[in-house]
Amino acid sequence: MLPLRYARSWLVMGVLILLIGLILTLSPLPSGTPSFNDKVVHATGFFGFMLWFGGLFENRRLPLVALALSGYGVLIEMLQALTPARQAEGLDLVADVAGVLLGWLVCAAGLSRWCTTLESWLVPQNPGAGNP
Repeated sequence: MLPLRYARSWLVMGVLILLIGLILTLSPLPSGTPSFNDKVVHATGFFGFMLWFGGLFENRRLPLVALALSGYGVLIEMLQALTPARQAEGLDLVADVAGVLLGWLVCAAGLSRWCTTLESWLVPQNPGAGNP
């Protein structure tokens, strides 16, 4: 992980986000839910997951992050096959991996420093430095 002041908190929030994603993908859709493109939702969610975790780990670790998130997508599809409310779809997994890959590209292009930048804005590194 990157040397972040609140690394553990960022990681815990990321795991909570993954758990919320898991619950949402295994829960039945409420009646009256508007129609949407399921594949876009999958790709967008996994893009967000990759951005989140891409901000916590060094760029050299991003292939492992991408692999782990792709495995998470496989897990979701396997669990959906066991639920009566949802069904597993190969194209969902394709959308998951596409979102991960797009997120990886965006991280590699420089957005992976979002967490470091946010911490520097919120918590000055040397408060009082420069004061005589």
